[in-house]
Amino acid sequence: MMSVLIDPYMFKLSDTHEIKNNISFFLKMIKLCTKSDNGKRLCIMIYKGMIDKIRERTIQPFPINIQEIIDYDLKNTILQINQSFNHALLDSIESIDIDECCGEQEFQIFDENRIVEDDYYYEMFCTLLIPCYSKQVKIDDRILTGIKKDGRHIGDSFQIQCGCSEYNYIKQCVFSAIDEFISDEEKVMEFLKEKRRKKEIPIVDSVLAEMGDHHNHVQADGKKFSTLNELSVKNKKVLKLLQKLGLFRIIFGRFTSQGVKAVGTMSIYSVDKKITQDIVTVKFNAETGFQIITDLYFPKEIGQLLHDYFKKEQITYQNMSELIDKI
Repeated sequence: MMSVLIDPYMFKLSDTHEIKNNISFFLKMIKLCTKSDNGKRLCIMIYKGMIDKIRERTIQPFPINIQEIIDYDLKNTILQINQSFNHALLDSIESIDIDECCGEQEFQIFDENRIVEDDYYYEMFCTLLIPCYSKQVKIDDRILTGIKKDGRHIGDSFQIQCGCSEYNYIKQCVFSAIDEFISDEEKVMEFLKEKRRKKEIPIVDSVLAEMGDHHNHVQADGKKFSTLNELSVKNKKVLKLLQKLGLFRIIFGRFTSQGVKAVGTMSIYSVDKKITQDIVTVKFNAETGFQIITDLYFPKEIGQLLHDYFKKEQITYQNMSELIDKI
């Protein structure tokens, strides 16, 4: 697994304002590094000297005197993150030595911000040289950092070159935000989870359903309908799940017999973002054997989130149920 380095200045945050700005950074990092059924998704590489300091608690995400903090909620959050980092995250960290180089561990740094003059980054530079003499070690080009005053900032980059004569080792690095390591699907889930928690997704009792084309190629029995509930069980199976994310209107349009998939499933074709709503155009697979271009109306932002989550993937009862369960 590719390992990732953390900007050492992220362990020097002691200003209350900076701490508030970086709480989400550490919460997301802990979540990414915590082992799950699918294994850990992010492996943090820290040199052995810092690991020892973390275990001794001389280094923590927020090395601040708790007694100085007046905000009760902030104080509890700091305690929780420091504890989670020390107890859970250490199990997912790869500890390495930086003194195994057979050469003199000399290097050159090329950048516009003179990062090489900052002694606090010296051990990080030495760590970045390890793949030069230890080929089994893989280090990501991105260095995790947050929003802070000291040290380098998100988007800053540099190039490091080993000075040894045995290998030609050059690595381009960039300081990156934690969100770069989070998939679009995870971002959507967190956003939807937050909106549901705040009750910002209005749910209607009855979803309007109508024909935009005078031919009824939706229902196998030709039965007319005006609401989602009046559709057949097969046709509405997936649509009923979308109702839980605010679906409030359906317009079935033109049809084709080409490319039909499993009944009730659909794929997103486009999203039209309006001031108060998102209109999601999908290719809906009806029980009649026709694929129908259908407009689904959602509250603002929800349609785009669904597009970002599923992209070109077919929306089925299974994957839609999984999304609902996760949020």
